[in-house]
Amino acid sequence: MDEKSIRANLLETCHALGASGLGGIIGGHVSIRVPGEPLYWTNVLDRAFEEMDEDDLLLVDFDGHVVQGNRPISPGIDFHQGIYRLRPEINGIVHTHGEWGTTQAALCRPLRMHHNLSTYFYDKIAVSPDDTIEAIGPILGQAIAVMMPWHGAITLGRTVAEAAALHVTYEYAAKLDVRLAAADAPEIPEDAAQRLQVLLGKANYLELTWDLMRRRAKGRR
Repeated sequence: MDEKSIRANLLETCHALGASGLGGIIGGHVSIRVPGEPLYWTNVLDRAFEEMDEDDLLLVDFDGHVVQGNRPISPGIDFHQGIYRLRPEINGIVHTHGEWGTTQAALCRPLRMHHNLSTYFYDKIAVSPDDTIEAIGPILGQAIAVMMPWHGAITLGRTVAEAAALHVTYEYAAKLDVRLAAADAPEIPEDAAQRLQVLLGKANYLELTWDLMRRRAKGRR
């Protein structure tokens, strides 16, 4: 993927997250790895996802230095390069301060399995005490999501589209978790969660969710 394609993909992802209710405030970051280089593209700090345009994208090296662009970057960006170093198969990372993901993070525990879609994250969530790679690295393993208590969530994907679709799915699962927490509702049994996780993969749910996110973004612009 060349620079033009990466930038277009990153901008589209920011708009798609915004159109999905995850981009109305300052904060959060999306990134795409530059293939074969210790670099990634990400968004500036001082714009919401739904506001981003071509001038709001930055190229960052794996030491956390901005090498293209001169706008402010999130001081919490460093886990991106840390995850890219640890997980070479990951090419896209999303972190937002979505209302439900942030609210669920205050429960200080992984998502509970209350719906078929929740099972995407069954046994695949790492809980980190903070957003530093020093904290995330030792517990990351093969997780596709990282939950940081009193902060929010990070989702990882082989593509940024996958990471974004996972993030929207995480937000939905977090909403169910928060709403059902006081009811002490039972979780999906372990064997059923494992079966549903396989079934969701066969249904191409994430690809369909990404297509929906793109349609929503186009409808707003």
